[in-house]
Amino acid sequence: MFFNTYKEDKLLTEAIDTNYAVIYFKPDSTIIKANKYFLDTMGYSLNEIVTKPHSMFCEEKFRTTKEYKESWENLREGKSITAEFQRVKKDGDLIFLRASYMPIIENGKVTKIVKLAQDITKNRLRNLFYIGQVKAINKSNAVIEFDMNGNILNANDNFLNAVGYTKDEIVGKHHSIFCEETYKNSNDYKEFWKKLNSGEFDSGEYLRIGKNGKKVFIQASYNPILDLEGDPFKVVKYAVDITDKKNTMLEIQKEIQELSSSLNKLSVASSNMLEESKFSMESAYSVANATQDLNNIILDLSKKIDEMVKSITTISQNAANSEKIAMKAQEQSKESAKAMVRLNEESTKISQTINIISQIAFQTNILSLNAAVEAATAGEAGKGFAVVAQEVRNLATRSNEAAKNITSVIEFIQSLVKESLNSIHSIDDTIEEINNMSKDISHSMSEQRETSFDLSNSAKQSSQSLNEVSQTMQKVSLSVEETQKEAEVTKNSSNDLIKVSNRLIETLKNLK
Repeated sequence: MFFNTYKEDKLLTEAIDTNYAVIYFKPDSTIIKANKYFLDTMGYSLNEIVTKPHSMFCEEKFRTTKEYKESWENLREGKSITAEFQRVKKDGDLIFLRASYMPIIENGKVTKIVKLAQDITKNRLRNLFYIGQVKAINKSNAVIEFDMNGNILNANDNFLNAVGYTKDEIVGKHHSIFCEETYKNSNDYKEFWKKLNSGEFDSGEYLRIGKNGKKVFIQASYNPILDLEGDPFKVVKYAVDITDKKNTMLEIQKEIQELSSSLNKLSVASSNMLEESKFSMESAYSVANATQDLNNIILDLSKKIDEMVKSITTISQNAANSEKIAMKAQEQSKESAKAMVRLNEESTKISQTINIISQIAFQTNILSLNAAVEAATAGEAGKGFAVVAQEVRNLATRSNEAAKNITSVIEFIQSLVKESLNSIHSIDDTIEEINNMSKDISHSMSEQRETSFDLSNSAKQSSQSLNEVSQTMQKVSLSVEETQKEAEVTKNSSNDLIKVSNRLIETLKNLK
């Protein structure tokens, strides 16, 4: 009987040493001994821990806590402690142990304390991860729990703040209090809970009704929680209040639709502007070409006017010269008239002299006749005188004939002089008329030249103005061409923006 008990105790001890980290303490917490499992787990050798206090396995900040002191007081009083503990290994790493501190009592007094522990660090870290996730979810999400009939079991503050209720106002109520009337009585709502009861989760965006009819948009997932047999026993809903985002998206969608409408109008306007710019460009080119043609015509006209001005200047100069020549001819004509008058006067004097000579010749002829008669009467004595008388009479006859001839010539000269005077007076009148005409021509040419100069300057100024107009029209044409390009770009951009706005609208629809 004793042998069997000893054997069983030995086997139990071996089983415990194999599966548990075991360490023994005095009531004052000093270490008595530890098994290999404990030493391997903590990274120490036995000599490094024996007689050392238990606090060597604790963080510095924990050693001085009231909790730590009370735990050893409880152990010394014979109270066992079973829990999860955070301890420090030799290398400074933290370790999590699930352990039981069990006082050994002899004669009613605690003589030693034995600790049985298992390393649960991996599980603890995994649980901490899950706990951290749950805390993070509860911190950032609205969480509510339902039973499988849809009755509310619990809700966190985020959810309560989102819907505006207190926990007491909703616990025990049905999920349908958050739904619109048209939805809670619909087949879709029944199918929704049927799906959850079959263990399938549901997620998406939902419109829910909060307190006082407040509309709340949420991004949520309904997650059935399964029991050990794989059957759902409750539903946990994780949600994010996206009301502001949704309202913003609805406003954006509305604005995008308005933008799309405006862009369609802009596209139409761009198309019209493009067509108008094309027409304007063609018109500008036509105006530019017409202006250039008109400019060429005016330049040609200006050249011809310049040539005419040159001709008018030459004519004016010739007219001025003619005026001078006419004035000179008039003066010469007057001098000729004066000379003719003097010639007429001299010929008159000559005629008078010839008359005297003719009278003298007539008297000489009479005297010679008388002398011849006297000589004949004188006989021989008068023969010589008769010869002289005959010669004198011959001379007188010739003088008379010469006087007659000269008189005829003088008369002819006087008639020519009279005719010349008449011609000179006629010429003088003609020269006077020519002189007056030359003055009129010169004056007219001067006026014509000034007018032509003005016309030429006007033509040149018109040409410059047309050049400026032509250049302006070319600039306008280039500007219209640029406008056309910009209109094309605007049209393309409008079309691209329309496509983008349509895609945004589709995206917003898909996000609902």
